[in-house]
Amino acid sequence: MEELKLKEAIGLVKKYNKMTPTQREPIQKQRFYAMVTWARKNNALYAEHFKNLGVNFFMRDVPYIERDFLHEHKELWKSNSTVNMEVTQAINTVRSFSFDRDYYSFVLHKSRTVIISSSDGSLQQASWSKSTTVLSVFSPIDELVSKLNELKPAFLWAYPSTLEKLIDYRLSGQLNIKPVLIIAGGEALSDKLRSRLIEVFGSTVQGTYTSAEFGIVASECQMGHLHVNDDWIILEPVNSNGEVCKPDETPDKILITNMYKTDYPVIRMTLPDNIRFHKKNCDCGNPSPCISIVTAKDDLISLDPNTIGDMYNMPQNEISLHSTNGDVELRAEEISDLFLSVNGINNYQLLIYANNNISVRLSVNDDSLKPILFLNVEQSLRRFLKDRGINASAITLDADVPLQDQQNGKLRNIIDCR
Repeated sequence: MEELKLKEAIGLVKKYNKMTPTQREPIQKQRFYAMVTWARKNNALYAEHFKNLGVNFFMRDVPYIERDFLHEHKELWKSNSTVNMEVTQAINTVRSFSFDRDYYSFVLHKSRTVIISSSDGSLQQASWSKSTTVLSVFSPIDELVSKLNELKPAFLWAYPSTLEKLIDYRLSGQLNIKPVLIIAGGEALSDKLRSRLIEVFGSTVQGTYTSAEFGIVASECQMGHLHVNDDWIILEPVNSNGEVCKPDETPDKILITNMYKTDYPVIRMTLPDNIRFHKKNCDCGNPSPCISIVTAKDDLISLDPNTIGDMYNMPQNEISLHSTNGDVELRAEEISDLFLSVNGINNYQLLIYANNNISVRLSVNDDSLKPILFLNVEQSLRRFLKDRGINASAITLDADVPLQDQQNGKLRNIIDCR
């Protein structure tokens, strides 16, 4: 693997965009082979993991690795050398502005990038340009605002819950930035928040599927669909044996390979999220795989079947629950629609306690209206659960606003406190 500067990386991404699927396949295979070969020589963890792998191999021959295992052995996971590959910045630049005219404005900003994340940047540092600054999502909001005013980024990446906090500071004049591009990742970006960010910042706002371990996996097109950046990322739906699924087979897990990260390589690593691959081609014309993030493990309400009513007598199309190991799980996105459709509510957090006791945290535009807004959503939530055969013992308003997770800095909308 050779060092790849930003200008070169941008050129490769642009060139790949113009290729047919047939032309793309050998490039993917070549980059995959190069990454595996490099990792075997420069990474102690992968050298051991691939010790039984021959010199000539196919992708299916490469053993997959569990995400939790990598994190449990982070010191061993770190490579003893790295190759500078500014691919993340190139993907941001090309994919984000493929439907926007502000690219030259972005360049005039010297492509200055700010990432607000729970990570210190160590997992991706080798793939970022020198113009990138990483700020901690755990920093006090006033400190973040001051730093953003100093840096004046052209490109701002943050969790949607963090971007929401910045809106009031922008409206009050305390935050004096106008990024050309705002990218939201790590959490779901609601249509309501997207519209608000565009209105307040006057920026292009794009959703992505991304993580500290593997960078940007998929970028949103002008149709609002997520396309895998398959020139540098490979997603594989596999069965329980690690074999690639047939077209109509339901995957047991999803594997991801990042073909430019050398500091902490990600090769056929399991993902915690449930990803749906769309068979129909997107109307935007991009032939790269189109995906949806169905739900993450943290975005499910798991309820004891003993506390649930006779839901099995309800019409099948009215049931939004599914059973796993005897528990019943309710998808969080349905709850989000209920809360975020109420004017005045910016965000929410549900705390689930024993016997279906639920505490609600609300982030609102006007604190004086919080009790009234709570009564509104309390009644709606109780009806919502009752329609699905669930009896909530109590639904109360928590004194706190929604709080970020102390480990990853994300805002979890549903927290199981049982």
